[in-house]
Amino acid sequence: MVTIEFGKGAKTIHVLEDVYDRDQAQEIAEKNKGAAFSAFTHIMKAFDRTRGQVILTGYRKRYLPFWHIRGESFFEYHRKSTYQFGVRPEVQSVTINRQKLTVQPDSPVCVFEGLDHCFEHYQKEIVQDAMKEKGKLYAKYLESKSRAIRGVEDLQKRDVDVLPVQIRASYLLTNLTKDILKPVQADEILDERVVITKLTLSFSPVHVFEFKEENRDNRGTIEVDGITGGWEKGTRLIADIAKKYWSADTMFDISTEIAGTFVPGAGVGMIITKKLFEKRKAGKEEKHRKELRTLFTARKRK
Repeated sequence: MVTIEFGKGAKTIHVLEDVYDRDQAQEIAEKNKGAAFSAFTHIMKAFDRTRGQVILTGYRKRYLPFWHIRGESFFEYHRKSTYQFGVRPEVQSVTINRQKLTVQPDSPVCVFEGLDHCFEHYQKEIVQDAMKEKGKLYAKYLESKSRAIRGVEDLQKRDVDVLPVQIRASYLLTNLTKDILKPVQADEILDERVVITKLTLSFSPVHVFEFKEENRDNRGTIEVDGITGGWEKGTRLIADIAKKYWSADTMFDISTEIAGTFVPGAGVGMIITKKLFEKRKAGKEEKHRKELRTLFTARKRK
């Protein structure tokens, strides 16, 4: 049975610190605000003088999630093997470590059995967009300055959206484990372990600026990457997206219970689960019931 364990300090939540703050990002967005609208809008603007200037009308900061996971496997075992080596024609036997080995009568070969003490080690690292399986490439962000946070609630502020995790850590951990669990030819297994040395959910900042034509309700957005300063035409501003997806019952639970539920081939309990919330809720309900029983008992005595 393979033992699955998490290394000390492996499970963390990090937020990448801005290289480009809001003011710097806004400067980039203003220079490229025309790209927030369609080509048709640009054509109409050239012929219709009633169309006003493009003005900034809204801003939100978004945090995009990605996973950084690293794991390694260890296999230590014994295996019986047969070895042979050639000898001169006149040799009848060979003594090695006081053990007499007989030479084959029909050929100048000495054959003996040995016990191999073997050790194998494999490792794999995954950097994965947590929103789309074929999403943004985040490997280049690993060297960015970051800080640890307790949970998603540390990021939930005014004008800030924390986008939801869609690619679960359970899925990635299962795939990673399958890749580093190798079959071994062994007569006796001494140690068989998978160690997850890193399980980090990181959030990368993006500044989103909304622009509109002054005399029309025609809107578009420019998104500026807070780490690279790169920009692209964005999606519309979505209010309260964090409240919709990151509520009290989807707290980030990175307890050691995950290791206990990890069975190769079956996956693990989801990292983002309702476990923590359900435990707290059950505790509160039990406390409330005790208070009611105490109150009922006191009234009955009267």
